[in-house]
Amino acid sequence: MINRLAIAFLAAALLAVYPTAARAETIQPPHETLANGLEVIVVENHSVPLATVCVAVRGAASAQTPENAGLFHLYEHMLFDGNEKYPTQASFMAAIKRLGVANWNGETGNQYINYYITVPSANLADGVEFWSWALEKPVFNEDKLEREKQVVINEIRGYHVDPSHIADDALESRAFSIYPWRKNIDGPEDNIQKATIAQLQDIRDHYYIPSNSALLVGGDVEPKAVFAIAEKYFGPWKGGPAPVIGDPPQGPFPPGIALVYPDKDFYQGVAGLELRWRGPDVLKETKDTYTSDVFLSLLSSPVGRFKSDLMKSDVGLYDPEYIQFGFPTSRDGGEYEFSAYLVAQDPAKEGHLLDRAEALRKVLKDEFELIRKDPAAYFGADELEKAKTKLIDQNLLSEEVASSFVTGTLTFWWSVATTDYFFGYEGNCRKVSWEDISALIGRYLSDSPSAAELRIRSDAYAADPGAGDREKALGYVEIGPDNAFWWQERGGSK
Repeated sequence: MINRLAIAFLAAALLAVYPTAARAETIQPPHETLANGLEVIVVENHSVPLATVCVAVRGAASAQTPENAGLFHLYEHMLFDGNEKYPTQASFMAAIKRLGVANWNGETGNQYINYYITVPSANLADGVEFWSWALEKPVFNEDKLEREKQVVINEIRGYHVDPSHIADDALESRAFSIYPWRKNIDGPEDNIQKATIAQLQDIRDHYYIPSNSALLVGGDVEPKAVFAIAEKYFGPWKGGPAPVIGDPPQGPFPPGIALVYPDKDFYQGVAGLELRWRGPDVLKETKDTYTSDVFLSLLSSPVGRFKSDLMKSDVGLYDPEYIQFGFPTSRDGGEYEFSAYLVAQDPAKEGHLLDRAEALRKVLKDEFELIRKDPAAYFGADELEKAKTKLIDQNLLSEEVASSFVTGTLTFWWSVATTDYFFGYEGNCRKVSWEDISALIGRYLSDSPSAAELRIRSDAYAADPGAGDREKALGYVEIGPDNAFWWQERGGSK
């Protein structure tokens, strides 16, 4: 998942292509939509004779149901097992070798799936053709399916014993309690074990279609040639209208979510607190997502008032550098994420950790209210323009590698929002006012329920004789690998 404050892949690639572009407004690269609905986007960068060919498909976790959760990930694996032109995994890999592929991979994320190869630019047409066969004419059979099931099951078993994954899923499955299966790609093992070819074909027919896909090509290429090649190989691809993804929308957070995770592998001497609030969804509350980025830019300084005020509180925070406030962009279930470390060495002196966690939640609520009443006075009148400039400067920093831009930043923004959203980012951030920030806080943070999770080393938690009593008194629920995941609450298997 890409955080907005880390949009760092863009500028050098674009400046190499559009050296006269105004600093404050990024120019969208050449873009066409084929008659079948496939979007084709081209990013020129002639610094090296390579071309990256990437195909992105909207969906993945955000399109899942309880019955098919995990199958988008399985489908991604199956796509590398062969198609009508390259019917076996061996022939598929031989084609990659023959094309001179320097880099290749596929990824299933929460909101999209993408596949890419980087080839010598002289092999661009062959690279586009290669993916056209994989996307349009995959071949599924029972032997391949059984083999890939075991690969995917082993991967998700790794997820399900990973402490960070456990912590994240436990919090999200409760915060997004109506549709929790739309927030991670794992799914229960049973879904993978029972998966059928018919289910994979259903995913192909509803999501792997041109109206729900994009071809993104970057590097030593000419747009006109790319569009012609795309029409030749992807123009015949058939499919229906784009599916509706993330609807009905995720609801508000239920009140009273408070979790504690005793983790035997956590850091010594500190406890990690995470708080989340339901935030805007990018396609439904678009303006609020730009305002959120400017607001978070104002909060981000380690020596600014926000972090300084938190450090002055008596809750025992560890270090301002580890106070983070993020807003990962999402079309389905936007949320604000606050995290910090609390010193955890001597409960007798410091007080019970759960009490301190609740005290920090109150400190944050009070701080948000101070900002809401007069953000200009809180931050300083000149800080708004500085925060906008900081965001835009971050947006103009870039990896001077077309492949990174195409497979990372541009794929993400096309999938989650639109390319128009991304390339209008700077202008829309400049429009944000103090009044917008005040309204945003009132809408999402001041009086909305937050979900809390405290993660602490298990031996340190066990050594606190009052921990159990405080859990009950404050309404905290202890979580771990046996109750972290949504399907466990619904009677599903591991």
